[in-house]
Amino acid sequence: MTKYLSVGILFFSVSIFFFGPENEEVATEMDKELISLKNLNEIPPIPARDTYGFIDGEYEILEETIKRNENLYILLNRHGISSQTIYEIQQKAEDGMNLHRMLPGQKYRMYKDDDGLFSFVWHQTPTRFVTIILDDEITLSLDEIPVITKINKVSGIIANSLYETVLNEGGSQFLGAELAEIFAWEIDFFSLRRGDHFKVIHEELYANDVYVGLGDIKAAEFQHRGTTHRAYYFDNGSRRGYFDKDGNSMQKALLKAPFQYNQRISSGFSQSRFHPILRERRPHHGTDYAAPTGTPILAVGDGVVTEAQRRGGNGNIVQIRHNGTYKTAYLHLNGFASGVRKGATVKQGQIIGYVGSTGLATGPHLCYRLYVNERPVNSLTVDMPASESLDEEYMDQFLNIAEQLDEQLESLSLSESLAFN
Repeated sequence: MTKYLSVGILFFSVSIFFFGPENEEVATEMDKELISLKNLNEIPPIPARDTYGFIDGEYEILEETIKRNENLYILLNRHGISSQTIYEIQQKAEDGMNLHRMLPGQKYRMYKDDDGLFSFVWHQTPTRFVTIILDDEITLSLDEIPVITKINKVSGIIANSLYETVLNEGGSQFLGAELAEIFAWEIDFFSLRRGDHFKVIHEELYANDVYVGLGDIKAAEFQHRGTTHRAYYFDNGSRRGYFDKDGNSMQKALLKAPFQYNQRISSGFSQSRFHPILRERRPHHGTDYAAPTGTPILAVGDGVVTEAQRRGGNGNIVQIRHNGTYKTAYLHLNGFASGVRKGATVKQGQIIGYVGSTGLATGPHLCYRLYVNERPVNSLTVDMPASESLDEEYMDQFLNIAEQLDEQLESLSLSESLAFN
């Protein structure tokens, strides 16, 4: 009884405190603030905004690409922005914005309201953009669209070319070039055979669900003439690159061929070849690649140019000393690339000249020669040494990654129907 009486007194006291005359105003305000289903539905929703932060439906949007000879002044002035305002915008531009570097094909957006042009958004790249706000105060900002990485897997059997097969299997146009670059020191891609095949696990980059580029190739397999080659990407902050299962770098000292794209081999290395002009049999210590006049020729490795001149039946010739063991020569050139002269330093993949038919040549082609310890060797068959391997301290980590990637590669099937239709 005493317990119930105490509770009643407490309730009465609380009631007097909340609902007494002096607290009527407080109670009334509380009643007003009570949220019901009715007034909950009346709370305005947060307005939707587009990728660039502008409220949907509030502006007229014009989306175009920059055309040849267009620049910031032309684009803004066309929409009523004065020369003085454009000058102020250019003065406010910060590092990285570089408003003078607009290129044909780049995308831009214009947001217009009742007062005219309100904002200009210019894409420097598919993911990086500059926003110019033309309000009472001009503001500029440099932003990035978040990039999402997705893993894709592609496999195929070569029917005509690596690039065609990659595209037929749904891969990016750049994937074939990346594969060729990874295996450039293992495989002669100018002598692929019908039935050679590949498997690849790679990253694809997306911004707003739109494909914006190829990421890293995580692992790849290429079977060429019955031999299987595998490459694994490894990056632990200290070492980065592609390695085989033993931790040897996939990058050899020299490229297999001095071209970026496929060129037909018209004549191989031989100790006794019938010369088409001299009409006699003599050694041919090089590989001839038939290619159109003017086709760029690449240095197959870093080195120093020891000769760049016209010399008799060799025509225009470039020789490069790569190290104490390797030397290469490039004959019958139409001309030399800028800066290529005796004593010049060149990098692997650098253009050193162009295909021609100077000297004793029946048509445009390159005679490419490789020397090991001053002795000519067949560049198509010589075994090239690997560059620096992984340190022993990284091998456990690398092998763990390679084992997981092996399982994924082995799970990929090959589509013969697409390759041999």
